[in-house]
Amino acid sequence: MKKNILILFSFFAVLSLKAQVAPVYFYGNQVTTDRNKATSYAIYGKLSAENIWTFKRYDLYDNLIQTGSYEDETLSTPHGNFNFYMDIQTFNDFHNTKFKLKGKTRFLSQQGNFVHGVEQGKWMVYYPDGNVLSTQNYVNGELSGESKTFDKFGNVEEGGNYINGKKDGEWISMEGTRKDLYDNGVLKSSILIKQNRKEKRTTNQ
Repeated sequence: MKKNILILFSFFAVLSLKAQVAPVYFYGNQVTTDRNKATSYAIYGKLSAENIWTFKRYDLYDNLIQTGSYEDETLSTPHGNFNFYMDIQTFNDFHNTKFKLKGKTRFLSQQGNFVHGVEQGKWMVYYPDGNVLSTQNYVNGELSGESKTFDKFGNVEEGGNYINGKKDGEWISMEGTRKDLYDNGVLKSSILIKQNRKEKRTTNQ
């Protein structure tokens, strides 16, 4: 961890002689001043005249787990694009899958955008092989628009639309076998449908 911090300090210094760079330590997702209790750490710095602080977070084994930027030095207001990274085996354990990627143990698991502290636009979640697991759209921090979850073959497991954070209109669920109708978040009807599921793509498993 110490070696990585020194490298990152040098990186930020090269980018801007006026950069203000500092490490910060986390216990879970809470900032801690006790390095001995830290479960992860981050390096952040103000690299320009704008009030934007770039941010990179690592686990204690120096694996990158998050990148992004904030509007403030206290890292309380995210602003800009965020990327999240995950261990493949952790994903497999959680999802009961068997992904294996040659030469890789980690992958880009999620990405999306914040504007002044709230989610905006499309957020994507990925399988370890890079295929899409889910897509959601946000407007001012609320789910709004199309939302879909896919299986590892690209079939829609759940999908529909949100309006102001509430399901609205027709939704497909139960791995594409049920059709629900929502009105402003209230379930109005539900029917089972028949659907032949076909593998649409291959995966590195």
